[in-house]
Amino acid sequence: MKERRGEASEADSAWVSRSERGSHLALASAAWCFRRLGPGPLRLLIPPIAAYYTLFAGSARRASRAYLAQLDRARGVSPAARSPWRDAYRHFYSFADLILDRFCFWTGAYDDFTVEIHGREHMERLFESGRSALLVGAHLGSFDVLRVISRDAGVRVNVLMFTANAERINNLFRTLDPGSDVRLIPIDPTSVDSAFVLRRCLERDEFVAVLSDRVYPGGRSRVASANFLGRPALFPQGPFLLAAVMGLPVVLSLAIKTGPYRYDVHLETLAEAGRLPAAERDKAVQERIEAFAAKVGQHCLTAPYQWFNFYDFWAEAEGAEVDRAER
Repeated sequence: MKERRGEASEADSAWVSRSERGSHLALASAAWCFRRLGPGPLRLLIPPIAAYYTLFAGSARRASRAYLAQLDRARGVSPAARSPWRDAYRHFYSFADLILDRFCFWTGAYDDFTVEIHGREHMERLFESGRSALLVGAHLGSFDVLRVISRDAGVRVNVLMFTANAERINNLFRTLDPGSDVRLIPIDPTSVDSAFVLRRCLERDEFVAVLSDRVYPGGRSRVASANFLGRPALFPQGPFLLAAVMGLPVVLSLAIKTGPYRYDVHLETLAEAGRLPAAERDKAVQERIEAFAAKVGQHCLTAPYQWFNFYDFWAEAEGAEVDRAER
């Protein structure tokens, strides 16, 4: 079964090159239009964009179908009732819609949005302490709503991001809102530079945020399997191990779109501050990953079209399980 796991790795990493090639021109054009027209006219483009990807993005469409089918199984509902083309269209439409909202957040148009924060006390306690914290999110809803939290609290948030596939895209966003208190830190799993930059952020008692539901190429040596929507999936250990070593509290941060220009932010403490002895870290990291996967899965059930991992999310974990069984 080693061949199966290798195939999963190749399929899993294929989105890296596809995203770099396919997204830059579209986002560059959108940025040009956004500066001149604002978001209103661009929203008219969302339906044809969603239709295009529904028709021609075959691998992403199949991944969407597999995810939505698994979501139905987690609910105890038969996936057979779904319309594959209609649901794929809704999924791509939601993705394009949130990308446009992202432009709004990056241009500083916060006042155009109504943001309701659930669990505000979790963040207020951290703000009052004046200490660093790790915010873990997912490719669910919009992580850019962190800008609202950062602005309101007057704190610097450093977002760790794998940018090998999106450096030019991030440059576009930086030009839109150069004065933001949210700063992107590129992650390079093959370099120690990211670790040093991150350590300096923590020494300044700044917040660090990272999307923790995707294993990036180069980071496969430190992964953990956890139940996600009823099937085992791989999650990166890195963010949770960092918090355990540095003694950082871990706060789940998810922002779900509930209507036009409306978001609900959900904050929840997954781990309190405190350094863990080396002998206890593995167990604690596994427990935190399992809690994270369970919470993200719960929110996927309430906002099914806002989870955006358009590849076979479960394949590699299940391949590894088969390998272990055969041994």
